[in-house]
Amino acid sequence: MEIGQNYKALGKLSIAREYMVRSLAVYEMCDEQRLEGLSHQRLGKTLEKQNDLEGAEREYRLAIEIEQALDDAVASSICHTSLAELLLRERKLPEAEQEAQLALTFARRGEDAQTQGQALIALAQICHQNKDYAGADKLFQQALDLLDTSQAHELAASAYFRYANLLEQRNEVQRSLSAIKKAYEHQRQGNRGELE
Repeated sequence: MEIGQNYKALGKLSIAREYMVRSLAVYEMCDEQRLEGLSHQRLGKTLEKQNDLEGAEREYRLAIEIEQALDDAVASSICHTSLAELLLRERKLPEAEQEAQLALTFARRGEDAQTQGQALIALAQICHQNKDYAGADKLFQQALDLLDTSQAHELAASAYFRYANLLEQRNEVQRSLSAIKKAYEHQRQGNRGELE
């Protein structure tokens, strides 16, 4: 699976997909259910990058089914968030909101700040898409507060960049610049942690 992730990071998506499919076959043969659900989620991410949205949705739904059967709240939240983001991309807002709410419910049950932050970001993006900017700002702030304290600097930086982009779309340049500064701050802290 890691080889597939490395190829994905390099932008070689067809090779990444092949390695991930092979990894799934190995996991299924070894009856490694704990790894199987998130492997389907990762395969869904790869398919989404290849614009195979139907295949990605199928993999996300399979991942959700597996993780819920295993009663893994955090992994279920990750899978629901991935599906919510895909549905948002497809402009299926009611379905996306339902999946994001499920992601938040599972994340809270798992008491995991990072997955709660990711679910809140998905909900914030849905509010923004619905032009509920006040609701989006409130949800983004809740997510960013969680991520700021979670030591997940890469995730926090990504969240701040997303927020900055949405603020820029609304012509809120000063707030966007503030969010970008926070994103860079998290990137710097994350890079410092790697050096230590």
